[in-house]
Amino acid sequence: MRKSQIIGTGYYVPGKIVTNFDLMKIMDTSDEWITTKIGIKERRIAAEDELTSDMAAEAAKKAMKNANITADDIDMILLATNFPDHISPATSVAIQKKIGAKNAFAFDIRTGGCPGSVFSLSIASKYIADGTCKTILVATADINSKGLDWEDRSTAVIFGDGAAAIILKSVDETEAGIIDSKLYTDPEGYYAAYIPAGGVAEPITEQAIKEKRQYFRMDGRAIFDFATKAFPDAVKEIVKKNKMTLSDIDFVISHQANLNIIRQSMENLGIPMEKTYYNIHKYGNTSSASVGIALAEAIENGVIKKGDKVVLVSFGAGTAWGTVLLEL
Repeated sequence: MRKSQIIGTGYYVPGKIVTNFDLMKIMDTSDEWITTKIGIKERRIAAEDELTSDMAAEAAKKAMKNANITADDIDMILLATNFPDHISPATSVAIQKKIGAKNAFAFDIRTGGCPGSVFSLSIASKYIADGTCKTILVATADINSKGLDWEDRSTAVIFGDGAAAIILKSVDETEAGIIDSKLYTDPEGYYAAYIPAGGVAEPITEQAIKEKRQYFRMDGRAIFDFATKAFPDAVKEIVKKNKMTLSDIDFVISHQANLNIIRQSMENLGIPMEKTYYNIHKYGNTSSASVGIALAEAIENGVIKKGDKVVLVSFGAGTAWGTVLLEL
């Protein structure tokens, strides 16, 4: 069995910044409310002609540079996204073309967006563990802004656009890398966060568009209650499973859904906020990309260093959640 080691990370956020004050001009909200309830000050919004594959390709190029590899070295590309370029075929194939990874095969996964960060890393690590691949590009990207009703303040104030990329390399099991992962789903929360129209259950019709059913909807209270339990419980479980204690963990990097979720969950764990990294105030909830952006930015800024033991945790629609335990 081989281990997956992270050898490079990268992220991309669009240039357009939309502040809370900008949103106040188009909806009934306030900077104070958004900052207090969610922790967001601004978010990045993709250009009209910008695609999910464009953002992911930019993040991938940065990750490849940091990993000191070329596109020819990549055996597999795995993309987690909630907003693909097209329903079919896989957007990862478009990324493959844009970065010139001619030796790779590519496929997408959809896990309701936000949980995609940990699901994609867990899946990719299995392809390395069994020897199928030696080098894998894991990309996460979402253009949430194109799936929002900008008159619905319950969702429009929360999300931003962005992409992240992680390069995994096959190493001996004695070396640093992904130690373990654990994934969960609970179908009881299936409708807590979803897009009603667009699938075969409810095709997009003229009536659906009139009712704005092609846009993302969320029960914010239900997701908050779910996340503040799932987040700490999942971290505790993976640490215990691997015969560690929480004091052995240097950092917990979580999905950037809500700063209050992060604070409450870290308090539940008895871990100080100094042992996490958050950037929700700058980027909002970037869905599948949020954990990867936070990890890449923390490494870039020297907050997380080689040798640190880190738990990545994400949660969201499905309901789905999971953790990845790793050593950098």
